[in-house]
Amino acid sequence: MGGTIRVESTNLIFELHGVDQILAFQRSITVPLSHVVSVSTDKVPWIQALMRAPGTNVPGVVKDGTYYDSDGTLFFEMHHSDKCITVNLDHDVYKKIVFGVDDKEAAATLIRELIRPPSR
Repeated sequence: MGGTIRVESTNLIFELHGVDQILAFQRSITVPLSHVVSVSTDKVPWIQALMRAPGTNVPGVVKDGTYYDSDGTLFFEMHHSDKCITVNLDHDVYKKIVFGVDDKEAAATLIRELIRPPSR
């Protein structure tokens, strides 16, 4: 199951669907586009050493919710680690959002185009 990413005005909205809303204790996350530093389509490892609060983690099956590590606060919506994008943020509650989508290349391209400085 993947989430949906959409743009509304100057915000990027990550929407969770179905049971993921319950597992992550969250329906959506809104992030100003100005806080997005970069986006990656690299496969995300199933790291288990992260502190979870609140959220759900069944390694290899689902990782939803808020997690903490030495980098700061992270948010995961992940069922398939190879179908996720990682959005790196600055000046936000979350340092990273790891989010499962149906087409990670299309999602990453959309975000990259939105955060690219205007050409002269």
